[in-house]
Amino acid sequence: MNDPSSLTPSWFDTTFMGHGHCYLWRSDLVILHTASDVLIAASYFTIPVALYVLVHKRKDLEYDWMFVLFALFIFCCGLTHLMAVYNVWNGAYYVSGSLKALTAVVSLLTAALIWPLIPKAVALPRPAELQAANHELEAEISRRSLSEQSLERTQVELKGRIEELTRTKARLEQEIEQRARLEKQQQEQTQALKRSNEELEQFAFIASHDLREPLRKLMAFTQMLMSGKYGAFNEKGEQFVSYIREAAERMDALLNSLLSYSRISSSREHHEDVDLAQIVDEACRDLQLRIEETGASIQVEDLCRVHGDPAQLRQLIQNLLSNSLKYCAPGTAPFIRIEAHLNEPRGVVM
Repeated sequence: MNDPSSLTPSWFDTTFMGHGHCYLWRSDLVILHTASDVLIAASYFTIPVALYVLVHKRKDLEYDWMFVLFALFIFCCGLTHLMAVYNVWNGAYYVSGSLKALTAVVSLLTAALIWPLIPKAVALPRPAELQAANHELEAEISRRSLSEQSLERTQVELKGRIEELTRTKARLEQEIEQRARLEKQQQEQTQALKRSNEELEQFAFIASHDLREPLRKLMAFTQMLMSGKYGAFNEKGEQFVSYIREAAERMDALLNSLLSYSRISSSREHHEDVDLAQIVDEACRDLQLRIEETGASIQVEDLCRVHGDPAQLRQLIQNLLSNSLKYCAPGTAPFIRIEAHLNEPRGVVM
């Protein structure tokens, strides 16, 4: 009777005959089968490595677990072919059968899971659709880039305008501050001018009062001398007395003008048509003695009539003549030429 222990399989039992006996140990058959199985096993071991590298590098792949099952299935197939090479010389058929059983389980699991996956795989975008989507995405990126560039230009322009507005604001603030300062200065100058006018008016009143009294006496005494009660004058003396009287009258007019000018707040200058020739003649008579002392020659051209204040014009011309007589070269008789002509934009030029 057989030993009961023989009923229990030994996984590494090598008492079985190898497949080489079936090949009658013909070298051509042995080489054909063993070489083919070795190459198949080598290929089956390489494919899982390639699938692992793909899954490792493309972590965004959909259904990556299916790639793992395929790799395991192919690896098991490679083990069965490698075991077939071993069994050519050794009869380890329990190990070979176990590897085939493992391969069968993995194959059934892979087959069971791949069929439900087919509709999902079919629903994945086709390459043409992906390419169209990529083109649309590239166009959208291009439009977005153009929009961003336009936005950047707008931001630069806006920044420039903000800087310009900031500079304008600062300039306006400076102008406002300067204008406020000028207005304050103007107010101060106005107050100072007002005080000066008040002082001038007060001075004019005092000067007019203090100077008018001796002027009245001078005019009175001149009138008495011209009456002839105190002796007669020769022609030259009468001329000089006449000069004194005219000078006193003009002095009285100057005092009145000074008083009128000081009252700026309550009166205006008196303007009228004035004969410049008469004004020049009166100024020359006032300076007659100085003209004779310097030996000056005065040539008066045809003068026109102007509109102005007679007293101020007389004072102006008299000052000009006086300066001309005063500031001449020593030992030289001055020559003064007086002329006037109309100049529409500027009035009268002398």
